[in-house]
Amino acid sequence: MSGNSTEFRQRLRGAQLQQLFNYLPGVYFVVKDREGRVMMANGVAVQLCGLASEAEMIGKTDYDLFSPARADEYVKDDRHVLETGESIADRVELAPDPHNSINWFVTTKVPLYSNNGEIIGVACIARNMTDAYEKLRPYAEMNDVLEFVRANHAQPIKIEELAKIAHLSTSQFERRFHKVFQITPTKHIMNVRIQAACSLLATTNNTIASIALDSGFYDHSHFIRSFRSVIKCAPSEYRSQGRKNPW
Repeated sequence: MSGNSTEFRQRLRGAQLQQLFNYLPGVYFVVKDREGRVMMANGVAVQLCGLASEAEMIGKTDYDLFSPARADEYVKDDRHVLETGESIADRVELAPDPHNSINWFVTTKVPLYSNNGEIIGVACIARNMTDAYEKLRPYAEMNDVLEFVRANHAQPIKIEELAKIAHLSTSQFERRFHKVFQITPTKHIMNVRIQAACSLLATTNNTIASIALDSGFYDHSHFIRSFRSVIKCAPSEYRSQGRKNPW
């Protein structure tokens, strides 16, 4: 097993991990060598620096990309990480963007080591809180609804009361919920109830009938059909197989 994992690490290219950072909302990702030269950068970093591609950014230092005063601050932090091996975590700071506006960033810098334990560079991740908030706002706006369903799944839940929590009409709520989560509110409620039933099946000796009631299903046959449609087996089979939470 250790041989396979070593081979995997050797074959894994940094660009594959970099792709992940291109999909995170408002996340700036840069890798620099000991001389402060950019070795890797994601799309957000390229855009923040006013460049058209990663290739334009490779080899540049902070002094090529930012004002002298701003570059001094970044280099000071880099040197601390390189010389001490200590990470800088969740530092809140202001940073300019190409449009000359000022945004809040939460920055983390960590040392990068060679195979023989030598510090060879710095990786920096900075989250643009303004951009991240805008992308996550639709989910945050539904948080009270999700929490209500989680806390009250064992009770009857009407879509109208969920819409009221979201301060929307019923039709507006159903459209917006589906747009954000790609499922209907009714399907989400059922999924939460099935998840609760799975937990009870795995951790208690309660009868399946009582678990159905405790999970919010008041029709036993409906519970069995719903459970099969989501988990692909009957509740009794799930319990006998000793399966854990599938989510």
